[in-house]
Amino acid sequence: MAPTNWLDEAVLRAKEKYKVQRAREERLAHEEALKRKLGGQFCRQLFAWLQSTEGSFNNKFGGHVLAVSMTGDEGSRSAQVLARPTSTEERIASLDYQNNSASLRLSIGSGMTADTPQVIKLVLSADEALLAEIGTERFTSEQLGQKIIDDLLA
Repeated sequence: MAPTNWLDEAVLRAKEKYKVQRAREERLAHEEALKRKLGGQFCRQLFAWLQSTEGSFNNKFGGHVLAVSMTGDEGSRSAQVLARPTSTEERIASLDYQNNSASLRLSIGSGMTADTPQVIKLVLSADEALLAEIGTERFTSEQLGQKIIDDLLA
């Protein structure tokens, strides 16, 4: 059925003009909603991996080198990883996640205080898996945990 009045023609012109932009906005809204949903899951996996690695690492090392503590709930989670490879060396990593953001904050420092936080973006891969992005590198939750521990013990 062909448009018969000005209103029908104006609607068709507007739909055509804004079709690409509206599709992009809908895709971005979907991605942001998915990142929020998957962000909590990513952090649960990361924090669980850190906790399980704490015991395994300490057992294999033969001493208490790593200590992991968690605080918060589903909406706001924090983790601290303390590394003490010798009695005189101590480094700490603090991770913070807020459910309404698509990022983590990571601080790593010496002693009982961490340095200025670094923002780690949470991004979707092509297959809609959530990854942590630092600079140009992307990490799964386990890979990010490995990087954090490696950085603490470096």
